[in-house]
Amino acid sequence: MVKTLHEAGLEVILDVVYNHTAEGNEKGPTLSFRGIDNASYYRLVDGDWQHYYDTTGTGNSLLMRHPYVLQLIMDSLRYWVTEMHVDGFRFDLAATLARQFHEVDRLSAFFDLIQQDPVISRVKLIAEPWDVGEGGYQVGNFPPLWSEWNGKYRDAVRDFWRGEEHTLGEFASRLTGSSDLYQHSRRRPRASVNFVTAHDGFTLRDLVSYNDKHNEANGEDNRDGESHNRSWNCGAEGETRTARCSSCVPASTATSWPPCCSHRASRCSATATNWPAPSAATTTPTARTTRSPGSTGGSATSSAPCWTSPGS
Repeated sequence: MVKTLHEAGLEVILDVVYNHTAEGNEKGPTLSFRGIDNASYYRLVDGDWQHYYDTTGTGNSLLMRHPYVLQLIMDSLRYWVTEMHVDGFRFDLAATLARQFHEVDRLSAFFDLIQQDPVISRVKLIAEPWDVGEGGYQVGNFPPLWSEWNGKYRDAVRDFWRGEEHTLGEFASRLTGSSDLYQHSRRRPRASVNFVTAHDGFTLRDLVSYNDKHNEANGEDNRDGESHNRSWNCGAEGETRTARCSSCVPASTATSWPPCCSHRASRCSATATNWPAPSAATTTPTARTTRSPGSTGGSATSSAPCWTSPGS
């Protein structure tokens, strides 16, 4: 599959999750690492080794200072590059990978291993630069080899589009490469992976159809997912057939799209503007691989398809 995509001019960026496992918290099932060596693979609460220290929101976080955990991750990355020939990785909740101890540390062992590895240091490295732990929002703080999902770009575009006050200056900064975030570490605009929607959170259609999330069907009493989505329902919550809203939604999605195609940075797109939306605003849209108007190349990922192109 990777070779076929390469023949079509597409790079393959693999979405990898090395920050947690499916074993959940201390009450979860024993499937793998918990049964092998619980204290070596998972972060435990200091002074209370019966409970996990969780910065991922899944119940557990891998112990990123243990040599076996680091070896496991590096062996996996090398396999995907040397055997499967992928072109790079998008690291889910990458801030957790930088928590060698408590704080997110750009000098952590994980970054050092990536930097000196003759294989992994040569591929594309894209961080989701946050987690749910203390100090977890790290947009702009990753080392020079890395690009980052620019959450500030997403927020600025959404606020500007829905007419929030005092947003023009930041919108202009984000559109021209976010130098305030990346220039201090001498990174070029390509360090910013710009996006408006992704594989989780509101779809583009949801952004112009709902003011609030509606995750009632998930069985979590609508507590799961981001509550502040910077969306605008165009005057009516949800799907509607009224003339004013029916004309507003297509126009709004169309005006949201051009900023994604004209900025100085790498670009990431989850869906096209006029594809059918879910029946309610949920936090798990269907991701698709797509090319932006005028693009000539792209990339595919395992769970968050997006296309990228080098910035200026």
